[in-house]
Amino acid sequence: MLLLVLGLNLVISFLNARNVGRVWAETKAIGGWIRVVAWAGAIQSAIGFTYVYAFIVAYIAVSTGYLPPAMLGVLMSLMYIMIIIPMIGSAIVITIQSWINVAREKSLMNLGVAGWNTFATAYNTYNAIQSFGPALDSVQQGLGGLFGGDSDSDDSAARVILLAAIVLLAGVLTTNVIIRRYEASLPVSEEVRNSTRNLEYR
Repeated sequence: MLLLVLGLNLVISFLNARNVGRVWAETKAIGGWIRVVAWAGAIQSAIGFTYVYAFIVAYIAVSTGYLPPAMLGVLMSLMYIMIIIPMIGSAIVITIQSWINVAREKSLMNLGVAGWNTFATAYNTYNAIQSFGPALDSVQQGLGGLFGGDSDSDDSAARVILLAAIVLLAGVLTTNVIIRRYEASLPVSEEVRNSTRNLEYR
């Protein structure tokens, strides 16, 4: 079941990054709200990849003895704290855009997407409110011994921080590579041509 969830996250994250990449140059030229939406999609993609990488790295780190099993929960809690706020913020932006799409074009598909986005955002926000405190407590207790004089605790805490940073960086870099790969792969719209033309004449 976990493998299925991780695989689904990889597919969704790739599709998000690809779709953002296709309009990245265009939204950069237009700017404004649509640029914010593109960034929200990129953030969602990076978080998705980070989520998958966190499980893989945590499993490898514990199975190889690099990280004590007792620190596994600390690592996952730290990853949760690092991604939950940007995840909810970008989800809110995407939800607003989905309702804008409904207002512009009333269709069953648009309504379904907006409804799902609204439910998912509300559900994740509720869970974040319930889970953030315990996750923060776990991190504070797990990393509280850092620089406390206990070399074993210091090493474990430092390794948790290092792994979290590597995983987050890997998620961001993966999204960046995919966006750059698919950047400007769609025909430039007339609106962008007009924007570019106006810039050239100024």
